Amino acid sequence: MKKMKVKRWKWVPLFLLGILASLIGGCDVLKPADILSVADTPMSAKIYRFFLQNEKALTVNRYVTKYHAKYNAQFWQTKHGRQTPQQAAQAQAMNKMKQFVIEDQALVKAKLLTKPLAEFDGLKKTQGTGADLMGMAAAQKQHRELMLKLQAQYVKAHRKSVTGQQQAAFYRQNKGKYWARPDLIHYETLTFERGKIGNLGEFTDLIQRFNGQQTDLASVQKAFGTAGFHGQLGQNDSLNDADQYYGAYLGATNDQTGHVGQIFAAWLSDQKMSLVRVTASSKGGFVPFSDVKEDVTAKILQAQLAKTLEKRAKRAEVQGDPAQLAKETFA
Repeated sequence: MKKMKVKRWKWVPLFLLGILASLIGGCDVLKPADILSVADTPMSAKIYRFFLQNEKALTVNRYVTKYHAKYNAQFWQTKHGRQTPQQAAQAQAMNKMKQFVIEDQALVKAKLLTKPLAEFDGLKKTQGTGADLMGMAAAQKQHRELMLKLQAQYVKAHRKSVTGQQQAAFYRQNKGKYWARPDLIHYETLTFERGKIGNLGEFTDLIQRFNGQQTDLASVQKAFGTAGFHGQLGQNDSLNDADQYYGAYLGATNDQTGHVGQIFAAWLSDQKMSLVRVTASSKGGFVPFSDVKEDVTAKILQAQLAKTLEKRAKRAEVQGDPAQLAKETFA
């Protein structure tokens, strides 16, 4: 086998054959059970299969959506653009394996993991795609939890390296993404108790009559009262009602921007319904910089760590047997 640096997944050929592994300095010789080595970390066919199978549904969805490909017996080997779906899945699997291994090596260095790919050690031997995906999900969950601990360690160790200028610049560039407050919505409500509604059919007709109209609810209350339905009129805002009314309004309208002046019907529970009318909407602004300085520092360092690991993953070297890898397909 010949060791090579893989910058982009190319299935034909992915690895060159011919030079013995013993001639390659700095690499572990693969054992018979190992299908490849990523950044000097041996990987078994079973673990490779986890990563590859994890790309199956994503790849099908991408090719059906983008190329309108038909999912049939020829799907995986039919070329669209520069690659077949099989090649695309293999490329994505390889990229994610490299990232996973590099992150695991960082976890080992931080003494959060005993060895790279240890997340897979506790998984039972499985047969079939469904079980494999469950196994992959379990490993990914453990991996994410460990990465959060690594981030916390990194932030604690490098907190003092972040300057005030860096903090201010990051906050200015990202405050809309991380520290924007939700818009403040003011609204009036007209609420009815289900147990006090005698003629449900007539009540429903009235609801449909006013739903979507631009009318103040005091006038609507009088119309309902004339028909024998007495509702409770109230006023509130999205900051103070724990989303009781506004949350129901959003569910009824499927809209988070607000329609000022328009009436919407919303059931608060199976025993209570309300007409909700937004009367005003104002921008929520941003959480002040002074209140989030620690969070700003953490996010700067988390991004720094992620960028470092991403660069290492792109440079990670791969060693393997193309004949063995070629056996792992979806077709």
